[in-house]
Amino acid sequence: MRPALGRRGLGLALLALAASDLPAAEKADRIFINGRVFTGEPAKPLAEALAVRGQTILAVGTTEDILRHKEKKTDVVELKGRLVTPGFMDSHLHLMGGSQSLAELDVTGADAARLGAKLAEYARKNPGREWIVGGGWAYGDFPAGPDRRMLDAVVSDRPVFLADRDHHSALANGVALAKAGITKATKDPEHGIIVRDAAGEATGLLKEAATDLVSRHIPEEPEEERYRTLKKGLDTLASYGITAVQDAGLSETTLPLLERLQQEGVLKIRVSAALPFLKSPQPEDLARYRELMGRFKGPRLKVASVKGMVDGVVDAKTAAMLEPYVGGGTGLPNWTAEELNKAVATYDTEGFQVLLHACGDRAVRLALDAFERAARTSRATPRRHRVEHAEVVSPADRPRFKALGVVASTQAIFANPDKTTLENYAVLLGPARAAQANAFKLFDDLGAVQAFGSDWPVFSAQVLPAIYTAVTRTTPEGTPAGGWFPENRIGVEAALRHFTRDGAYATFDEGSRGTLAAGKLADLAVLSDDILASPHKALRAKVLLTVMGGQDTYRAREY
Repeated sequence: MRPALGRRGLGLALLALAASDLPAAEKADRIFINGRVFTGEPAKPLAEALAVRGQTILAVGTTEDILRHKEKKTDVVELKGRLVTPGFMDSHLHLMGGSQSLAELDVTGADAARLGAKLAEYARKNPGREWIVGGGWAYGDFPAGPDRRMLDAVVSDRPVFLADRDHHSALANGVALAKAGITKATKDPEHGIIVRDAAGEATGLLKEAATDLVSRHIPEEPEEERYRTLKKGLDTLASYGITAVQDAGLSETTLPLLERLQQEGVLKIRVSAALPFLKSPQPEDLARYRELMGRFKGPRLKVASVKGMVDGVVDAKTAAMLEPYVGGGTGLPNWTAEELNKAVATYDTEGFQVLLHACGDRAVRLALDAFERAARTSRATPRRHRVEHAEVVSPADRPRFKALGVVASTQAIFANPDKTTLENYAVLLGPARAAQANAFKLFDDLGAVQAFGSDWPVFSAQVLPAIYTAVTRTTPEGTPAGGWFPENRIGVEAALRHFTRDGAYATFDEGSRGTLAAGKLADLAVLSDDILASPHKALRAKVLLTVMGGQDTYRAREY
């Protein structure tokens, strides 16, 4: 006769029986444990660990939970309390331009004297370059205005072409102007300005379409060099924790290079490409665009949108405004309402998402009006059309973003209150408009979807300094005290969402990435510091590891 089980023995037996009925936990290729995981999921925004199998996330939870997915071959990453975030998405940049800028002359923050010194050094180190090309200067650096004589005094034997930091103006030396055939008699091109002195001579400063008069003479790199340049740019982006980007106006000549990178298995960034927004697309243009959209559907390389330019930028007084700038002028719109409405409707009907660069409040209104008109006449699924930059928005128009389902594609770093922002940008707008410029909180408060980008190479694509800017609205040095219009600050979590979840939504990819959840792509970044604890940690934090689809795309030497 078997002895009866005691109460404790019966309980253990029942537990053993229940455990035997539980399905075995799926085994992971890799697990990340003992960290602080920002998932981006509203129901459970924080966790301790996650498991990856193949290209996707297997599970997210506590370290104890995740260890159930460990087997002998599982790679275990000990986080030691470090922060893990979804892979960052830059929702507005220019891949080839940004990649090329890594090898060009960088004059960011240089006044006339330092610009001359940097130009002289670059010319000495690059004697074989037919053209000296670069950029990064700002109007605030030159109170008397930029002039070609500051370039001619240093380099007079070959052409020099330096874009401003917005890439809507450029400064050319005398040789470059001569190469372009620009003389006193040259007329301003449509939507462009050749700035002249009192005698009518070109100063070398070119705005908007006038920059093309010179830039089209710059020799293009051979294809193999462009391939290497682009690959280096992608490596750089991966080192910033970026796993996906929206290229805001990709040249069709760059697509084969990206396709080659993908075929070779070295495309380290998921690319959503917007093709140029043609003013009057012909049937053959639309057919070619449809072919590219059908050919590139992701998840690594996707074509689904087109990007156009409604106006210019505030610093050059070419952004289209409803009311005059301080000092006069209302900007330089590139479209009439009728032209824009017709073009947007055409692309909407063809199934394209439309991205419209609009910085000034008049341009933003033109863009929203065109999207609203297209929505009234189209029966298609909402396109999630986007306004790129949306820097200055009329209070009457800001609620329309949510009402129309339009994405505000903004740039966190644009709120950096540096010298040019305070002494040129804000001055031109005047106090009332400056108080609502790059005011990310206003979009959030109204419930609009807001996706953050950098506009690289206009600014660095580094995400962590941009988060610091959006959260503090101060420079890295902490000025001005209390922040530039501090009422427009947002929290770290909101900034992270705009660089992750909302970016994925803006490219129709929220179902596969943008947050850390079971079943989604294993795109993530490991940071050295917990920026959720303090925004100031974003200035010293480093990206230690970037993972896309379960594979490392960047690992810091110290990790």
